[in-house]
Amino acid sequence: MRKFCFTQMFRAMFPSIQGQMPVIVDNGSMPDQISLINAILAQNPWQASVYNPATNTTGFTAAPSQIMGAEQTVLNLTGTLGAGAALTLPTVASILAALTPQQAVVGSSVSLRIVNSSSAAFAWTVTTNTGWTLAGTSQAIAQNVWQDYIVTITTIGATPTATLQAVGRGVGPI
Repeated sequence: MRKFCFTQMFRAMFPSIQGQMPVIVDNGSMPDQISLINAILAQNPWQASVYNPATNTTGFTAAPSQIMGAEQTVLNLTGTLGAGAALTLPTVASILAALTPQQAVVGSSVSLRIVNSSSAAFAWTVTTNTGWTLAGTSQAIAQNVWQDYIVTITTIGATPTATLQAVGRGVGPI
């Protein structure tokens, strides 16, 4: 009974944490502190998913939450373009400033899908900003095409860096 009550309390304290059900050893009337600490540290610090529509009709710099907002982040570019435009990534430093200490660690990564849902036949081109390395295929995303990336923090500190690795592309709705 105690284990069940403690599990309910843990879920109430951390409702948006994704991952496995924590395993916490019960030592009589108190939970084992080491297993409690390990259960908290083992939880995924990211919310599951987030959808970000952007109605921009010209080039713009994305907000940190539009690039690394959740474990699976979708940025849907819905504005009608008059010509090709640049989607500039935010600086890596600004992304790190927007993350929690548990998220802003070397090796932390999320899945990012950028979708060009514009009603005009022009492409968005993903461009870098301070601290970024782009890897993979062409960064141009044509109309009605989506591109998947893995965003990974590679360095923190005075000169933070991150990698945007292209991993897949498709045609059609998201």
